[in-house]
Amino acid sequence: MKIFLSRKYDNYILFFSLISVLFLLPFLNAMPLLRFALVGQYTFVMFYLVFSARHTRSLYIIDIAFVIPTLLATWLDSIYQNNYTFVASYATMMIFFLYLQFLIIRQMVHANKIDMNTLFGAMNIYLVAGLIWAYVFLLLNHFDPTAFHMPDYETLNKEVELFTYYSFTTITTLGYGDIVAQSAQARMLSVLEAVFGQLYLAIVIAKLVSISGKVDHLLPPSSETKK
Repeated sequence: MKIFLSRKYDNYILFFSLISVLFLLPFLNAMPLLRFALVGQYTFVMFYLVFSARHTRSLYIIDIAFVIPTLLATWLDSIYQNNYTFVASYATMMIFFLYLQFLIIRQMVHANKIDMNTLFGAMNIYLVAGLIWAYVFLLLNHFDPTAFHMPDYETLNKEVELFTYYSFTTITTLGYGDIVAQSAQARMLSVLEAVFGQLYLAIVIAKLVSISGKVDHLLPPSSETKK
């Protein structure tokens, strides 16, 4: 349990938790009971955030302030599934992941060496950003059903899966074109996500290279260099 909660492994655990969320999404319609597994996975991520060994007492209070409303709204939506719980669930989820994004970025900024946990942290920022944008598009489409043009063969009860797919094809600038942003808000938000995706890769790579250079500079010279 001590190893499991160690900060040394937090980005590993978060990465595989997020991957499992993405893996479960396509199967929700075929197996409705998986919705509870998905919510359970979200719950795990949130509780891991609170109980991982990285926080001061004040941060525990802040964590709980983000986690409790999100968990409450998410579980209520998995049980009742109406418009109010839908909006509350994904709005609080979006806010929670923004907070999680802040924590990971802060950890990356203060990193003074590159290890596997740091690299997984960089990947987590990308994955969390894709999920945040997915919830933004999901809520936008909920309030404005004409914001996006959907393929004729898709049904509305697959919104979460579709907008997660749309978000990650946008952030990676793949742009398959099967889902099209129609409203001005949808188009501009899509542009912002694509720009974020490109700038993030450039900035993170620069940051990691910079840290790597500092580490190499601090290494003792090799025997060949001494000769």
